[in-house]
Order: sequence, then C-alpha cells, then structure tokens
Amino acid sequence: MKLTKAKLIVKVKAPLATLGYLYFKDSIPSAQGFFSKKLENGFYLSLGLTIHRYMESEFTGSFYYSKTTRWAAIWDDIPKESYVRPGFLMSTEERKLYFDTENELLHDYWWDGFDDSSVASFIEVIKLTESRLYEDRLLTKKIEDSISVSQLKNYADEVKKIVSDIEKLNFIYSYLPDKEIDEVPMRWFKASEYVLKEKNGILNKNTVKNLTSDAFIQSTIDNLSNIGIGE
Repeated sequence: MKLTKAKLIVKVKAPLATLGYLYFKDSIPSAQGFFSKKLENGFYLSLGLTIHRYMESEFTGSFYYSKTTRWAAIWDDIPKESYVRPGFLMSTEERKLYFDTENELLHDYWWDGFDDSSVASFIEVIKLTESRLYEDRLLTKKIEDSISVSQLKNYADEVKKIVSDIEKLNFIYSYLPDKEIDEVPMRWFKASEYVLKEKNGILNKNTVKNLTSDAFIQSTIDNLSNIGIGE
C-alpha cells in the first residue's frame, strides 16, 4: 500500500498540533504536508513532510527556521542551516536510540507512515530537536543579517498591510492564477502582484504564488497567536 499525502496528514496532524504547529493546505511549496508556527522571537518554524519516491510507506520531514514561512528558501545569503532534517540536529547517541541503529553516520532517517510506533517516534524526534534551531544564536544572527530574508519579510509585510484594501486600487494584473489556490482568496494574489510590481521585485506567476502563500500563512499564524492560539 502506498502512503499518500492525505493518509500521512491524518497520522501527524493532531500530534503536531500539540506542539503548536498549524496545518496548511498548501500545494505551492513542494512539501507533501506543511505545518508552521510562530516562535516567541517573532520567527517562524515550519515543518514540511516528504514521502519517499521509491519506498512506498516511508516519509521524513524538514524544518525551516526563518522570518518567513518560505519552506526550503536558502538562496543567496539565506543560511543553509535554516533548512534541515531533524537527524542532523541529533547527537550520535540520540540517533542510535531513536533510529534503532549502530550506524553512526545515519542522519537522513525515514519513518514508516503506516506504523503507529514509527509515527510516534517521528513526533518525539521533532519535539526533541526543534528547539535546537531557535536556540542557536549564531544561526538566528545569520538570519537576522540576511538581506534576502529581510527582503522576503518586507514583501510579506507589505502584502499583509494592503490586502484588505487591494480592491480599491486601480491596477492591471498580469500574473494572477486562473482560480484560487489552496482556498486562499484572490485578493492575496492581487496584493502580492501589486507589491512585487511596486518594489521592482522579480515578477511572474511563480513569484506571485510564492509571496501569496508566505503572506497568507504568516497572517493566519499571526492572527491566531495574537489571541493566544498556536504558540
């Protein structure tokens, strides 16, 4: 039996919610299950799931720690360490224990989505390792200093500011999708295209979709955090 995105999300959604992660129906990133939350320092910690291409029941996850929710964005001066699988945040002894292996070099571990004990182990590993990203002061400083991260954050902030009034603007759009994606209202796509145009950013259908996804996810998490949910 092949593990599907829907089946995997059913398995992990509730236990990840207990760790504060919100699930987003988000097909724009390449993740096969996307979760994110806001941290006390104002950064976002996202977790994207990946189903193995050849091993039909296996999956893994990758963290993304940044001021944005653009999972796997590590171009230009964005630190590569922002995007990491949990096995690379574990000690040798921890990997031996949680991965049940004597192979000291095994970091990239995959879990069985049909085995409840394996899924529970995955959740425990996420719980064990997630703080090692945001408690890494050097990594946090690198993200703070990244020009590309600041640019992405500024774009998303601008979208969040104008989205409520975007229909009032007289603007001709060229890069909107034919219909809503992931139940995100079209005004978010309009606001994203407008911001990219005004800021002289790279403008095409993909950049509009990616900015829309980031801004919408951030806004959803921000609003829930403001009323004490999702921390």
